[in-house]
Order: sequence, then structure tokens, then C-alpha cells
Amino acid sequence: MHISWEALSASGSAISSIAVLAAVIVAARQVRVGAQQVEHLRKATQLDGTMKIFEKLASPEQQEARRFVAMALAAKLEDPDYRAELGLMTMAPQPHPEMTVLRLMEMVGTYVKHGLLDQEIIFDYWIPAIVNTWEPLQRLGVIKAHRDSGGTKMWENFEVLYERGQGWLSTADPYDFLPMGRVR
Repeated sequence: MHISWEALSASGSAISSIAVLAAVIVAARQVRVGAQQVEHLRKATQLDGTMKIFEKLASPEQQEARRFVAMALAAKLEDPDYRAELGLMTMAPQPHPEMTVLRLMEMVGTYVKHGLLDQEIIFDYWIPAIVNTWEPLQRLGVIKAHRDSGGTKMWENFEVLYERGQGWLSTADPYDFLPMGRVR
């Protein structure tokens, strides 16, 4: 029996090609599985961060600060001494509860802006607090006073959070909030 070296070489090449194809298929599957694992890890990390932020947003200190902004800040700003202290921010001789909420909302805005927190979750859960805090601070001149003394970038991430939230509100589908399984 005579074996052709060309036939043997072709058979070897075919077997090598099948082995390479199998390796490519296994590698592609591994990449897909790895990508899914990374996505699950990313979501778990975001959920952990979101839960910690929600704890801070719901803290008594934050609730009191937001209540102050909503119900007492306008009257407090009629006091010339209090109004003059706005530019001092953290160095003011008396407490300025609005600073408590400004700092946290700035932090949340920074995290959302850089994709570390999912803005959909933040807005779905917390848009009223964002709007009801930013608007009085803006309307009453607190943001302007801080920017006049601290630079135009003061509270920019809170402002980004507010503006993105306004965009989210304008595009949110009210039917998105129906319980699962309900038909429109």
C-alpha cells in the first residue's frame, strides 16, 4: 500500500483546521461568558453603591436638610447675616443646613455623570428630592452666591443631575411604572 505524502499532509491540515476552529469556538464562548460575568459584577457593584446612596439620601440628617430647604430657607435668607454667609459656605459661623444636601447631591451627580451610579435607578426612585432641592436653591440665589464666591464650577454635578433628571422626566413613559404583567 502506497501512502501519498500530499494526501497525508492534506489530512493533517484538515485536522489542524478543525482543531483551530474548535479552539476559536471555545474561546468565543469563554469571552461571552466572561463578558456576562463582568456585566453581572458591574451591576452588583452599582447596586451596592446605589443602596449606600439611598441610605444616605434617606438619613434623618438629609431629610432635615431637604425639609429646611423646602420650608425654612426662604425665611432664613431674609436675615442679612445669614445671606452674607452664603459666600462663606463651610466657613460660616452658623450652621447652613442647605450645605448638607448640596454636598450629597453633588456627590450623587458626580457618580451619575461618570456612570458609577445608574441614572435610571436614581431618577426612578429619587427625582422628586433632586427637583425639590435644586429648584429652591437656584431660585433663592444660593447656587449663584456659591458660584460667585467659589467659582462657576460650584455644584456643577448637582446641576448635571438636575438637568438629566429633567430630561428623564420629559421622556419617561408613565406606562413604564405599571406593575409587571399589566397590559396597556
